Amino acid sequence: HNTMKLTYFDIPGKAEAIRLCAAVGHVAMEDVRITREEFAALQASGGLPFGQVPSLEVDGEILAQSSSILRYVGTVGGLHPAGDLLACARIDSLVCAEEDMFCGVSVSRYGPRFGFDMTDAFRENVRRSLNDEVLPRHLLFLEKKLGASDTGWLAGTEQPSIADFVFVPRLQWLVSGANDGIDVHLLGGYPKVTAMMAKLMALPEVVAYYQKHLPAAA
Repeated sequence: HNTMKLTYFDIPGKAEAIRLCAAVGHVAMEDVRITREEFAALQASGGLPFGQVPSLEVDGEILAQSSSILRYVGTVGGLHPAGDLLACARIDSLVCAEEDMFCGVSVSRYGPRFGFDMTDAFRENVRRSLNDEVLPRHLLFLEKKLGASDTGWLAGTEQPSIADFVFVPRLQWLVSGANDGIDVHLLGGYPKVTAMMAKLMALPEVVAYYQKHLPAAA
């Protein structure tokens, strides 16, 4: 393989799971971080399949959609059990659960992108429901999954799976203070979830990655 090239903004966002997965899987990947202006030019050029980043260039082809890129990078790095279809499905269901869990948060942040004209008062009500009902429901599912896991990883895998990689940066961001109305202590009642996050952050490759790339709040 030629070195693959990931393109995204210089924030964790939807690319951090891919970056961490590449680091832990020892996948050679160029981590290109672009400005909003560079993104606008890239978008205008028609080079992005869905007009969005992250994108991954592999052998001259552009792959889009973060979960698809993550699955590919994880498979290349030996962190997605491509030979075990049921294990893959189990992991994929957790990746889908992340999309479910964060859907309301995304819509409340980027209303117009989804066709919603959000007033501040409406957004405030949505965030209250997310914080008090929706997110705790999803966190309880994760806590139960981890309770049934012998390894401390979400899908019970020996190594972290793409599900762990996708959830950790997203959960960190969720409670970072970047989302008004979402309690920064929201994860306090889910000790297995926070233990899994700490376990991933303690992996030597992840520690080394963050020595190079200081964690950002965005």
